[in-house]
Amino acid sequence: MTPTYNPAVFNVHDIQSAMRIILTPEGVPTEQRWRVETPYLADLIARHIAITSETTLIDYGCGIGRMAKELIARHGCRVIGIDISPSMRALAIMYVQSDRFLPCPPGMFDRLVDAGLRCDAAISVWVLQHCRDPGDDIARIKRALKPGAGVFIVNNDHRAVPTVEQGWANDGIDIRAMLGAQFVPEASGRPVREQTSDSIAELTFWASFRHPGGQSPGG
Repeated sequence: MTPTYNPAVFNVHDIQSAMRIILTPEGVPTEQRWRVETPYLADLIARHIAITSETTLIDYGCGIGRMAKELIARHGCRVIGIDISPSMRALAIMYVQSDRFLPCPPGMFDRLVDAGLRCDAAISVWVLQHCRDPGDDIARIKRALKPGAGVFIVNNDHRAVPTVEQGWANDGIDIRAMLGAQFVPEASGRPVREQTSDSIAELTFWASFRHPGGQSPGG
């Protein structure tokens, strides 16, 4: 019997409860992870993706806009945040507080892409490990990008899929291999322990990719 996917775990009532879902304590408190990891990841992203005030960036699985808020503050970029949770999207408007940020559900994003939208870059931070059909999500990201666009991913080595019957389950899908089949790998590594925790450094990878089919935008 295939376990039942349970998106209800991402339904939240306020920013504090959202933070605890987005960054679970992994040897350090959520608040510390939020304060320390956010600027660290923003630095790492900027080293692998060129972001300017002209960049339109996809934040896939944006939550309440943790990375969107940081990247907009640093670069003045535009961010389209995609998330399946209506409550996360609603809280993101309040958290990010920027007219350069647009949260939307996957279906609405698909309509924009069908109408011709193409973005300059994409990030997805601790999201694909939780998706019901990650192949569909990776294809959605690829379809929405310009040729040569940069992609930056942070993900657990193993899947953690929310299910009704089994809680967080590992279905064995290899996200890194799936990404490598759709994008051109460029660099990869693990978060440094000093900016995260021992368990995160041991069980998480980051990787940058390039959309096939052309040079990077502006490159």
